[in-house]
Amino acid sequence: MLTGGRVRPLNAERLNIAAQVLTTKDGRAAFDRLSYEHRDIVASCLQWSSVAEIAAHLHLHLGVVRVLVADLMALGYLVVREVEVPANQHGQIIERVIRGLNAIR
Repeated sequence: MLTGGRVRPLNAERLNIAAQVLTTKDGRAAFDRLSYEHRDIVASCLQWSSVAEIAAHLHLHLGVVRVLVADLMALGYLVVREVEVPANQHGQIIERVIRGLNAIR
């Protein structure tokens, strides 16, 4: 319902769970006009946060957060910095994300 039935962002590639997200000046200015979920995401990204951290913090499904973050990016309310991970370090990154998510609980 939060994504209008979409499981993928409209005009963006699928976001990596380690991608770092930050609210823009336009996002802060639009805060009062945003819907509840969009507002929560914008508020949680006042400092760099990963897509996985946003999902865990807001208790939302990772797929939903990916779509909502992409929507907010398209509006210019968020910027995303993809994390380049060498192929031999994927396991280490996944373990770090899992430890981080467990720490949030």
